[in-house]
Amino acid sequence: MVAGILPTVKYLGLIHIPAEGPFLVTLNHYSREGFFIAWAAAAITVVMPRDPIWMMTSAWTNRRGGLDSIRTTLTKRIFLRLAEVYGFVTTPPMPPAEDELMERMVSIRKLMGLLKNQPEPILCIAPEGMDFPGGNLAIPYPGSGKLILQLGQILKRVLPVGVYEKEGKLHVRFGKTYSLLDEKFADDFLVRKTVMERIADLLPVSLNQIQNLY
Repeated sequence: MVAGILPTVKYLGLIHIPAEGPFLVTLNHYSREGFFIAWAAAAITVVMPRDPIWMMTSAWTNRRGGLDSIRTTLTKRIFLRLAEVYGFVTTPPMPPAEDELMERMVSIRKLMGLLKNQPEPILCIAPEGMDFPGGNLAIPYPGSGKLILQLGQILKRVLPVGVYEKEGKLHVRFGKTYSLLDEKFADDFLVRKTVMERIADLLPVSLNQIQNLY
């Protein structure tokens, strides 16, 4: 997939990718019309020292019902098959729905099991969990911080990644790793805000403004 991206992907900060040990990769859910986040995922995967685990949505939906419910049903089947083939872990789409709470809990439990059974796991997530117009950033949904903190305790280090396009080329910029093990990160909002700020630091000024929608 990555070999087929033309012009070729521009990588920055590759030196920051840990060669050994577990870590959590966090990237912005960059999107625009005609660009699918899977290209960013492929570009990141190919430079990882080991095959990473990706956490992905279980369906593509706007939660609007009607015709959108057909898209939700179809993509749920397709995404499940993709996850099975490539070893991804699916979780219900954002925004959260009350009737999917149990499915979300099962997904998280499965993910934790995978992480604990691998010697040096790498997990990749886009904390926002959905597209925002113009590729803008947003603070993830409440509760996401608690999950990220739990993942940070298992994986020890967080590797921030900024994904954007510049001069017609896909850019993937890696920042320095950091830790969420400090006691100050007991607050859900602070974790969510910190994670997105680290990603924002890697993006052009036109894309690094973070919206707080919740």
